[in-house]
Amino acid sequence: MPEYLREFVRILSKLVNFKTLAINHDECERAVLYLEEILREYGFRTEILRHPDGNPVILASVNGVSDKSLLFYNHYDVQPVEPLEEWKSDPFTLKEDNGFLYGRGVGDNKGNIVSRILAVKQVIEEEGKLPYGVKFVIEGEEEAGSPHLLEMLQQRKEFFRDVVGVIWEFGGFGRDDSIALILGLKGILYVELEAKRLKRDAHSSLAVILPSAAWDLIRFLYELKMDNLEQIKSFHEGIIDVKKIVHEIENEGYELAFDPNGLKEEFGIKEFINNLSGREALFAYFGNPTFNIDGFITGYTGPGSKTVLPAKASVKIDFRLVPNQDPMKIARELSEYAKKRDIECRIHSMTEPAYTDFRNPFIQKLIKILTKMGEKIRISPWSPASGPMHIFTKYFGLPAVAGIGVSYWGSRHHAPNENIRLKDVERTIRILKNILRNKDIVES
Repeated sequence: MPEYLREFVRILSKLVNFKTLAINHDECERAVLYLEEILREYGFRTEILRHPDGNPVILASVNGVSDKSLLFYNHYDVQPVEPLEEWKSDPFTLKEDNGFLYGRGVGDNKGNIVSRILAVKQVIEEEGKLPYGVKFVIEGEEEAGSPHLLEMLQQRKEFFRDVVGVIWEFGGFGRDDSIALILGLKGILYVELEAKRLKRDAHSSLAVILPSAAWDLIRFLYELKMDNLEQIKSFHEGIIDVKKIVHEIENEGYELAFDPNGLKEEFGIKEFINNLSGREALFAYFGNPTFNIDGFITGYTGPGSKTVLPAKASVKIDFRLVPNQDPMKIARELSEYAKKRDIECRIHSMTEPAYTDFRNPFIQKLIKILTKMGEKIRISPWSPASGPMHIFTKYFGLPAVAGIGVSYWGSRHHAPNENIRLKDVERTIRILKNILRNKDIVES
């Protein structure tokens, strides 16, 4: 194994040890201090931004010959590990096995943090200097919706003045070994609805005369779903024309990053919902917002039986929003509509969608670099997942792109046995070094 891969494993191993769920503030603080130590050791200037209600954000920078900079956005917080019994090894201990690395956060997102830092270090060591500056924003609340990131970064607007573009936190390789360049992210609105109909739980025999919180909430959700959320007018406002964007990309000779057969195989299904196939499935995947039930809680769910009419019922739902939809307006209107039905609506988090035009010079230069390297490129208008990319595109006016990362199609982000392959780490660092050596990406 090359020395730089040993270094990658050594740093990642310690970083994985930190149980950096966003709610574990002490663990997040320890991880930040470790990352700051590594960054400073490799020549970066660092600043830690703190918020009384959130986790620290690391700002790091190193100069280059040009007065322009490229920015990497990453996060050190991770998803919960449950169900723990499905892990084959301790999720917070890095395990190396036959070319694979296992552990929570190896792909999402700690492995990408380490690979990017090491790529910068190697270019400086090999060339003596960087052709342009490199900056990092590394936060600790991405998995919780980044509720404090905008407020914190707006205090340091000068940090972004020389930045020409952002390479986002995630990326990797498809089943055909291609790289999917992702030009945006869907937004998200995450809410909890609760119906309370009785002062206390009742005997189930009284269901013939007492109201049911469970049935009322189910009815409310069913009506929203069957009417395609027509009751929430703002949900249908501003939806971007995905067909136009897809045609623009295809007219330039690029394939879309959509693998329907791979998705069916991964989740063990034969057909998509509503028998979607071909172009219909592609346009739905990118262009449709979602209305998804994450969890429904009411009554008794323990072993055996308990005949009960529950006093209350609650459901957690999320809406994935396409570019130009406004989560704030949708949240406000949904809350008002629910209130009319005597249902409480609690907003847990929201993130705006983001999109950078395919024709943006930064995107085109990155495509050119990757193509020259012989990498197979597919284009994704945006990811069906969400994140705070809009902070950079909307509030700082920067183009952003995802897709350069150490993961692969089987990395199992957010699931047990999250993993990456060492061969992909090696390939990713090689790609990053080529990008970092190419000064054209920051020139006007």
